Amino acid sequence: MASTRYPRQDQKTRQNKHDEVAQFSTRKTAHYSTITDTFRLARADECAFRIGDLASQWSSDGPLDFEQVRQGEYVQLFVTRLRPAPPEASLLFSEAVNHLRATIDNVIWYLVEREHGELTGYPATLVNMPIVQAPTSFDNWIRKRVQNKISAFGEGTPLHQRMRALQHYADLQSSIPSMGELLARLTGQAVERAHPLLLLQAYSNYDKHRSIRVAVARTFGSSDATPLATQKLDHQAIRVGDALGPKVRWGQPASQDASTALMVERPSPFTAWVNPTKELNAMRRHVSDVVLPILLTGLEMPNGLPPRISLGDDGRSNRERLNSGTWEDAEARIGPVVRARYEEAMAKEPEFAPIAEDAPDAPPPEWHC
Repeated sequence: MASTRYPRQDQKTRQNKHDEVAQFSTRKTAHYSTITDTFRLARADECAFRIGDLASQWSSDGPLDFEQVRQGEYVQLFVTRLRPAPPEASLLFSEAVNHLRATIDNVIWYLVEREHGELTGYPATLVNMPIVQAPTSFDNWIRKRVQNKISAFGEGTPLHQRMRALQHYADLQSSIPSMGELLARLTGQAVERAHPLLLLQAYSNYDKHRSIRVAVARTFGSSDATPLATQKLDHQAIRVGDALGPKVRWGQPASQDASTALMVERPSPFTAWVNPTKELNAMRRHVSDVVLPILLTGLEMPNGLPPRISLGDDGRSNRERLNSGTWEDAEARIGPVVRARYEEAMAKEPEFAPIAEDAPDAPPPEWHC
């Protein structure tokens, strides 16, 4: 779910990357009154990994219970329990969104105060990063700031030009897909593409008034009782009492697979359900590789900062933390964890759902779930 515009610099050696970071961190220390914003990005990455770990463990632990219900000559599988998702997942997603948005606004603060000195009162409330739908909205936003004597935002200034270049109507190449093209073709779904800044703004605004919907279960199920081509292969909402799979004749062996995941619902105007780790990782990459360096230098800087930086009490200086950062982001780190849990789940013996209504003189069907 990475942004489609900014490829990684795979040909650089790890040492060259560390050298780049050392140089960039020196500039960044000059650009910010604190290096906290660099650590905000690392914290957002850690939140994305933690969500992936929580969701993967929740899914591998078997969040659904079933029972077989006989209906005349047929039997069908029904959901009897759905284990609640960990509330921490929503809180971590909210925290990461807040860090990403705050990081951008902090850069704007630095650039404005470099021109005007410390701002106070009403003008100080006008300093942030505009993320708007149309050029006219951007122009109106700028006009209000200039009228309040914040000339750093004025037309023709570097900051004005760089902020405009980052808007979705000027940056037509950046997008975050809701899923990969291959998965979309296999499951018959449409890919929803969203500009990273519009998506971040939507999450940020939504989170101010209600909880982001991360802890919502979506289940993909398949049965050997019907042809695969006739089954719905995308993740569907699941609730206690829902039927899973088709009706099968009583006594006919059949198996049912269920894969349940925690997904996040994109806020309006978007509609897709997405993998929360991939979603956060793509937004973080855009902020780190594109938004911050363009605001500060006018140029993109893919892989300018390592995604993972130690934030604990280890005695290292800020520069030492940056130089010892690692380049595997949350999505890359969680991949092996998810695969290992999936392989462990697939190696388990099939489970047989209890029968809610027994039938005399008839063998029970075998449901694998």
